[in-house]
Amino acid sequence: MIVDFDDTCWSQQDESWNRSLLEFLVLLVMHEQHAVRAEPDSMIAWCSVHLRMHVEYFKIRLASSQARANAIVLRVLPSGDSGATAPPPWALTATAAGALVKRPLRLVLENGNSDRAFVESTIPSFTQWCDREWIDPDHGGGSEMQKDISETAMNVAAQWRTFYLFDSDRLHHSELASGWTPPNGDGCQGYKFERSCEALPRSRWHMLRRRSIENYLPPSVLSSVNVTTATVLFSSEVGQMAHFYNFKRGLAGDGVMPSDPKKVVRAGRSQGFWSQLSPPAVAALSQGFGEKISEKFNNVPVNHPWPNDVLLEMDALMGALQDAI
Repeated sequence: MIVDFDDTCWSQQDESWNRSLLEFLVLLVMHEQHAVRAEPDSMIAWCSVHLRMHVEYFKIRLASSQARANAIVLRVLPSGDSGATAPPPWALTATAAGALVKRPLRLVLENGNSDRAFVESTIPSFTQWCDREWIDPDHGGGSEMQKDISETAMNVAAQWRTFYLFDSDRLHHSELASGWTPPNGDGCQGYKFERSCEALPRSRWHMLRRRSIENYLPPSVLSSVNVTTATVLFSSEVGQMAHFYNFKRGLAGDGVMPSDPKKVVRAGRSQGFWSQLSPPAVAALSQGFGEKISEKFNNVPVNHPWPNDVLLEMDALMGALQDAI
């Protein structure tokens, strides 16, 4: 956030206000992720009287503060509101602003373990953000995330201090198109989350471009699990459809091969792509990599050379998280 101090903050004679302002400034010392803006001379003069031990600190912080263009603006002033009741920018008292400043960004993941390992492997700064308590990763509980989204949408402050990350659960690249809806007879959890997130600010959620986090695992890691399946999956015969493969259960899990009469609709969502592959390729892809394949994110090397599409997506996600922090 961008903490913007109104000039009237420094001219009040009210003891209660000055105490709350002092407490808020001490909070800012502990939460350095927020940019600080103020009229330097006025702020430093006030600190010289009320917070002498941090005078030099705030001189440096004011001079070096770099605000992100899309960050929330939190204006602090004596006549501000006592809480965030409308979308930002906010104009709050020091006490109300403090409640937001010390509140980490809650990052809701479908699975608190495997999804966190995925983010840590693709966004180098993420672990540091968590260690500094700028981000608080939370286990969304899969299908329970939809309820969580609805509850967040009912609280203005929570809307802006929460971020949702979830799989697309799409089975074909065409299903990423605007206006797509799941066919009758088959569900798509990612679609449900996406629709629920329409009640939130667009900058506070990200749906993965691939089917699931597992679809981002690199070939070098997958080859150690099943070299035959990995070789076929990343061959030119499969191409970009590897992004929508069922990593856990393979073609059998989607009712493609062997054919499952109970999953005819699901099998049809891949538009016949998998069944037209060569018989050896179909056989290699039939079973997937197993239910625990997401644990292999712990084996992704530091500084792994991700492909360009992953770099672009993760750079966008990193930027969105930085703006939200």
